[in-house]
Amino acid sequence: MTTIQLKNFIKTGKFGPLTIGSTKGEILSVFGRKYDFADCGETQIIKYGWYEFFYWTENEKIFGIQNDHLQADCINHSGMINFKNRFCTIDKWFLKENQNVTFRQVEEYLNQENIPFTIVPAYEGCDENIIKCIDSNVTFDFVSEYTLVEITAMGKSKDRKDVKAEHQSDYVLNGVRLFQY
Repeated sequence: MTTIQLKNFIKTGKFGPLTIGSTKGEILSVFGRKYDFADCGETQIIKYGWYEFFYWTENEKIFGIQNDHLQADCINHSGMINFKNRFCTIDKWFLKENQNVTFRQVEEYLNQENIPFTIVPAYEGCDENIIKCIDSNVTFDFVSEYTLVEITAMGKSKDRKDVKAEHQSDYVLNGVRLFQY
């Protein structure tokens, strides 16, 4: 069984043996043939849990890898950050079930591991920022408005509270991704 290290993906841009330019066939050889699929015309998406691989229909080469369901805003958060089948499992590093991760915390994790990064606008003219790892080009994006969900010991939703963070350092991690077009 292969273990995919999220930390290694963030450092290197390699999701286990897969990276930008790998093929659909290579995805299937690592993760197996049981997956969710989306046909978007010129692109396709294969999804294992919430880990998604985007590839070009014409040549079946990967141009994107992501999980953009990292907010702990639902009772199935565990299923959004964990993945395991008989072929591989994902070591999710700092992601914890039913816990949000803030912008400040991501900076701290990267600094602890000596992973160089920069903070850049999410897009040109935007006031909100993303974190971009310098060596891998992996990015982290965040949301300022999110929902806190209180989960009971039985795994049921007890209470929900909408939150709007005032400062970027308190924004909540939404996605980790690597794209190259």
